[in-house]
Amino acid sequence: MAEPNEAPPVASALPGQSDAAEPARALFSLPTVVVQTASATGYGLWMVLGTALALGTYPNGRGDVLVPLSIGLVFVGAGLLAACLRLPFAPDWHGWNPVKRMMPTLEGMIAMVNFLPMLALAGLARGGNDFWATRLAGAALMVCSLATLIHTTRSASRGLSGTVASVAYGLPLGRTIAALFAGGLWFWLCVALQDDAPADPLDPWRLVLLAVALALGLVEGMRWRALRQLIEAGRTERSFRHGGLLGWRLAVATLSVGLPCVFLIAHPAGPTHPLAAGLAALSCVVGQCLEQRLYGRAYASLTAGMT
Repeated sequence: MAEPNEAPPVASALPGQSDAAEPARALFSLPTVVVQTASATGYGLWMVLGTALALGTYPNGRGDVLVPLSIGLVFVGAGLLAACLRLPFAPDWHGWNPVKRMMPTLEGMIAMVNFLPMLALAGLARGGNDFWATRLAGAALMVCSLATLIHTTRSASRGLSGTVASVAYGLPLGRTIAALFAGGLWFWLCVALQDDAPADPLDPWRLVLLAVALALGLVEGMRWRALRQLIEAGRTERSFRHGGLLGWRLAVATLSVGLPCVFLIAHPAGPTHPLAAGLAALSCVVGQCLEQRLYGRAYASLTAGMT
């Protein structure tokens, strides 16, 4: 008997049949997009926090640790809560239905392992973050979050061809980079809300975030190229141009990457610092959701044009 997380196989990169296209369409549905984007953002936030603690570069303070942990918990736990409440758009959480099954699936167990170092950090946060156990728990949280992103992304895209998986954000590299950028922006918001020191325009972590944004732009270029390959193979390029897909893509990319980068480069100080960080983080998450939906509409039009 197949596990609930095992998607039916897809015949080819070009979904000419509705049954073959169903797994990809599920990845593009609005509830799935919102839950996956929120979960990835939470894991990305935990990765950045864990890395900062492991390297000993995070400022001391109990609240400085608990705030990003709590925000990440809200993002990560949204899907699990929806599955426990039996909401129609969330039949399972990483392939596990907690109402019907006692034991979680493999990816569900990997995802739940993240809560161990998260709880350890919450207990070890006593004002000083130089304690070796705190740094070790931070490293464990970073590794577990990275492993969860990689494994769950592979499981979600199981049965999809490489081209379709790339369009659906079903490749571990693209999902991890997007999670790092979104999580890093929320981490910036947490720091801005708790640190009154003036912002340094050459702060290394800001430069790292800009580098991640550049990598994310390259990943989006790969997604666009994969979609173009599907369009050319389906011979429906005219209909896509008529729909203005490129214009919408540029508008959404401005939300997900462009506007946050503007705030990062502007490095505002004073009362506008938390406001800029919050707008950047919110813009990125909303932009990533809209972008996934945009590719979903393009994929649905392509599928309809080939049937």
